[in-house]
Amino acid sequence: MIGIVGGGISGLLLLHLLIESGRDALVFESADQPGGVMQSRRLEGPRGPVTVDLGPQRMRLTPALLEVLEALDLVDSLQRAPAGIPFTIYHRGKLHPAPLSLHDALRTDLISLGGKVRAAADLVTPAPKAGESVADALTRKLGPEVYRRLAGPLLGGLYGSDPAQMDARHSLVPILRRTGSRRSLIAGLLRAASWERAPVISFREGMGALPSAIARRYADQLRLGEEVRSVSPSPGGGFRIESEGGVWTVEQVVLTLPAPRAAPVVTASAPEAAARLAKLRYNPLAIVPLVTSVDDLSKKTGSGFKMTMDEPAATRGVTAHEALFGRQGLFTAFLGGMGAEAVVDLPSEEIEALATADFERVTGADATPLLVHRTWMPAWDRSWAALDDLTLPRGIHLCAAFSERPGILGRLENARRLLAELEGRPNARVPSN
Repeated sequence: MIGIVGGGISGLLLLHLLIESGRDALVFESADQPGGVMQSRRLEGPRGPVTVDLGPQRMRLTPALLEVLEALDLVDSLQRAPAGIPFTIYHRGKLHPAPLSLHDALRTDLISLGGKVRAAADLVTPAPKAGESVADALTRKLGPEVYRRLAGPLLGGLYGSDPAQMDARHSLVPILRRTGSRRSLIAGLLRAASWERAPVISFREGMGALPSAIARRYADQLRLGEEVRSVSPSPGGGFRIESEGGVWTVEQVVLTLPAPRAAPVVTASAPEAAARLAKLRYNPLAIVPLVTSVDDLSKKTGSGFKMTMDEPAATRGVTAHEALFGRQGLFTAFLGGMGAEAVVDLPSEEIEALATADFERVTGADATPLLVHRTWMPAWDRSWAALDDLTLPRGIHLCAAFSERPGILGRLENARRLLAELEGRPNARVPSN
């Protein structure tokens, strides 16, 4: 029996893979509802009922993910976004299509001619290196203009972080490694763009349909509303999981919790590791679904927009569900993150007002906020140095959002890698697409 501590999407995907492979597993989740940050709701909006996502907004349908969805009978509920929808960058009162191809980069008016010429230095300058901040690496490689108007907003938005506080080895270096580019960020971006042709998807019921389907399929393996207090070695071998519902003995333990919540669970069995986990920083975010009465606004915004780093706005970015999945008039704004943590602490009415004002300024359209949802996400900043030489007792494993590449596909890749390790295939190649 394997005990999985945490019933978010990481723990649920791992549970599915373990049971499909013939192993026994049990998930402990402190909340009454599984899925962690991956939640969806059906709300009444000014234009009728609408499905909103309170965490991840979309993902890509890779072969590995399709295999999971087929096993869960979710393929028929898929929503596929139309191919080729651009997203946009707001700069100096105008929305610009983000130049993510060589053709678009040469034609865009988001970057000046001088900025484009300066970015070519990326091809000959040394690769980002450990210890260098993401901001310094991007500025050195691409120039300050491309950094502040394009690369910084894109990468910072992915993590909800300030690139000046991020070490290149936790983001840029792995990106280059995955793309096979030795030094050039531009070459890596072009290769990554060519790989990301897998369809962008969600579900009719929203992204929460995935954790809900896993939870329904394996209801007998879920202990909801049962917080784990500690994990410690069992005198007879294996580990004792002490939860609100009792004490369980398992052969191995997998931690899928956010780092600050995983730390106290392993304090008794691995105090040094617990102290390291407690150091990892998370960024607070406010998610505000907005509905506009203006039809076809996404023709202007594309799949959504981000702000350049010089824009005075509380909003980091906006997703256009109208363009992606036909949810008429629905957009989702993201506020807060590193450097703007105070925004998330404001009363909900003030957050709604900020989101609405930014949206109306960028698009020229009205917007009605539906709610404010507060969440957090791994910062992947310099605090990630705490993971260096992290050692857990043999039989305790990590399979969490903070331990591998971000995103849902990162969670699936991590779960597949751990399954290979548990099956004695630690060096097996686990493709992510």
